Amino acid sequence: MQAGLLSTYREPVKNRNAFAWGVSIALFAFYFLLYLPDYGYFPDYLNLFLRDTLGFQKFNKWNFYGLLYSAGMLVGGWFMLQKHGNSRYHRLRTYTLVSVQILFGFSLPFVLKLLNQPELYLSYLWPLSYDKLFPDTLAQLPVYVALYFVVTSLVVFPLLAFYKGKRFYCSWICGCGGLAETFGDPWRHLSSKSDRSWKIEQVTIYSVLALVLLTTGLMIADASSKAALVGRAGTEEGARVELGLSLAAHAEAIRGASADTLGASVAAIEAEVAAANPPEWLAEKLDGVRAEAAAGDVPGTADELKNMAYAAMPVTPISGLAHSMRGFYAFFIGALFSGAAGVGLYPLMGTRVWCRFGCPMAAMLGFFQKFGRFRITVKKDMCISCGNCSTYCEMGIDVRQYAMGNLDIKRASCVGCGMCAHVCPRGVLKLETRPDTGPGGAVQVWTLDL
Repeated sequence: MQAGLLSTYREPVKNRNAFAWGVSIALFAFYFLLYLPDYGYFPDYLNLFLRDTLGFQKFNKWNFYGLLYSAGMLVGGWFMLQKHGNSRYHRLRTYTLVSVQILFGFSLPFVLKLLNQPELYLSYLWPLSYDKLFPDTLAQLPVYVALYFVVTSLVVFPLLAFYKGKRFYCSWICGCGGLAETFGDPWRHLSSKSDRSWKIEQVTIYSVLALVLLTTGLMIADASSKAALVGRAGTEEGARVELGLSLAAHAEAIRGASADTLGASVAAIEAEVAAANPPEWLAEKLDGVRAEAAAGDVPGTADELKNMAYAAMPVTPISGLAHSMRGFYAFFIGALFSGAAGVGLYPLMGTRVWCRFGCPMAAMLGFFQKFGRFRITVKKDMCISCGNCSTYCEMGIDVRQYAMGNLDIKRASCVGCGMCAHVCPRGVLKLETRPDTGPGGAVQVWTLDL
């Protein structure tokens, strides 16, 4: 046990023993129960329980997950501050993370749903929320919201990462990082610090970013090719495009309607679909629309109709590849990697498995951070090699190696959580932003009061 680490490796849940494996298996089971029904593996037991047993018509499994997620961060944040709350930096960071999750990760989307509006998650942007820049996603949003996602994702966040470091998002805003910093705090020391892990990390995280870029490009190309079919009236392709556009318009109209008008709206849509004589498999998708309408779920009806509108669009030469990539990413990266493995491996591999090995947002912001102004500076010849900094680094950075070599830390993977500086007994480390060269450059320093 490294000096100063107290009970870090002594408690059963923290040292990868049988209890830790049990917690990991339970977390995986929950995420499978949450995600896999959407891919047809087994009935959606969570939604059935909420809707049929408890009678919640406007509180589905994702709202329940958001509530559970927020509670986990709130309770985990309280315990985290019992250990590290003597630092003002960590107090502010924890308060901000929990507040952002409760306000923007749970409350705002749920309130919008109750008002029959799209559930907007304003704190999740592209490329983390991989479909935010897909044409069909942007088309369903108000113009000002679509502009917010585009400009913030492509301009604002990269600039902030360059000037302030990726910590502004990864350690102060992001819900994935927020759960890791609060609920996952007991396991932060389990991240591997080996060179092999670092090499694997660099391959996997940029591979996921490449997948997002490829999928987004294919979806844009697919939308462009379908747009070219709109004017082809009288052809099967043109008719399918017209039907898809009409269904999308109906979806948005229904989203702002009241539950008592659902029956009439769906009846009119059924007549329109029948007149268009679509393929049988497409007409069958009305069953999902009818089910949501019968339950009085306005947002659910709108979502089912939007999915049907998307399915109605004809297949273009690029559609097959675009949809295959979208489905592959949604299942293997979105559900299994970031969801099940990202949280399920907390007790075995530390709390930032997804952030470190897979998150495309961390990869993109890390690129700008690498060439930007943020770094962790080292007081020369002050390190006593206690190892606290490396042990508590959840991103697997061997901070001690840098400190012993009198080298400032400017790694793309660093999320700027500041824990290394907080646990250093000699105040060797500081979080700073400053230009690499040039006289008179302003230096902004965050000292962590111990």
